[in-house]
Amino acid sequence: MNINRIIIKDKLRELHLFSELDTEQLMQIASISSIDCHKKNDVIFREGSIYKGFYILLKGTIKVYRKTSRGKELTLHIIKPFNAFADVPLFEGKIYPVNAQAVDDCTLLFIPGDGFKKLLLENPTICFKMLSGFAKRMRALTRKVEDLTLKDVSIRLAEYLINEVIRSGTEKLTEPIIKLVISKKTLASYLGTITEILSRTFHKLENEGLIRVADKKIFIKDFNRLREMAR
Repeated sequence: MNINRIIIKDKLRELHLFSELDTEQLMQIASISSIDCHKKNDVIFREGSIYKGFYILLKGTIKVYRKTSRGKELTLHIIKPFNAFADVPLFEGKIYPVNAQAVDDCTLLFIPGDGFKKLLLENPTICFKMLSGFAKRMRALTRKVEDLTLKDVSIRLAEYLINEVIRSGTEKLTEPIIKLVISKKTLASYLGTITEILSRTFHKLENEGLIRVADKKIFIKDFNRLREMAR
């Protein structure tokens, strides 16, 4: 048995999208998948390019964005490890509707669209088991829309920082720490604001004794208060 297929199968099991699949079904998906490596700033795909398939991020950070008619970059998603992206166009179009770029060195699992659809046609049970995964994804997208509509920038930033601390596994430290791998411009776009307001919000949180910023590193001085703000 190919060792790469075993590695891919184990990675697939960690995703909500495939969490209900059994080992045999995961191995079927692994058999048509491949692992791709990309350097920092590599463009994974461009808006309007022919759709080839979707990706699962194994290592690094991916920025998914669009360009407005005025040339402004609008960040839609910041993809972290063990999340899928470019899966929505699988059944609804022949092109990628957005751009995707590596923020740092990345390792991706690529699942070809045609091969995956053929697999689903031959194994409808896989399709039904994946519906719950898609439902979880839609709930997450709905929550983000609600956040951008109802929460002010301070709350959005606090929520982002808390999630990053938990993701990094440093919440038990005296001063939990995260490292920003994306630019402030990208983070501002992702949070639905502009760079100037984001900078003022960082200063506001610093002045309130919640965080300490040192270049690209952000130390959380009062994790509990920041978490309360995020709620």
